[in-house]
Amino acid sequence: MPQPSFAVPIAESPPTELYAERLRDGRVVLGTRAQGADGGWAPAEMHVLERSAFLGLAAWLADAVADEWIDPVRARQDDQLAIAAELYGAGPDGVRRLAEETLREIPTPLLVRALLLLLNALGPEMREQRVALLNRTPAGPAEAELRRRLADEREAVAYAVAAAALLDALDRGLPEE
Repeated sequence: MPQPSFAVPIAESPPTELYAERLRDGRVVLGTRAQGADGGWAPAEMHVLERSAFLGLAAWLADAVADEWIDPVRARQDDQLAIAAELYGAGPDGVRRLAEETLREIPTPLLVRALLLLLNALGPEMREQRVALLNRTPAGPAEAELRRRLADEREAVAYAVAAAALLDALDRGLPEE
């Protein structure tokens, strides 16, 4: 079996990997494979995911990814807040200005990619999952929080689509008038 585009160890004995490969038609293969005594890999399980399945999986994983990254990001927060205060003044206005200036330093294609990932994390597949969760949640504070989050995400999607479209146009070059 050739080396897949993505592989990550999931078990030590026997050595087992979760792997993924993108097919030419846009679908994604997701599977596991185990390493035999001869050192070769034998597929153990394989699933071909249609677009909605892999987008839904990525959207579902977005919360777990955010949970993993938030602590390292917050560990740098004090330094960034001090820089904002030094450059632009203390308080929300200085922090907002440094955040905007920092975003300008990220190459446009990477910002477009980040916005597309954001859109997927908030998009239709994730919305469906959140609505299903909302339907299983009893009335109370948890339900109110889910409803607020759904409303915020719906509004954010519109802004993210607009920003991604504008940044992509800048990156590709504006049409001549």
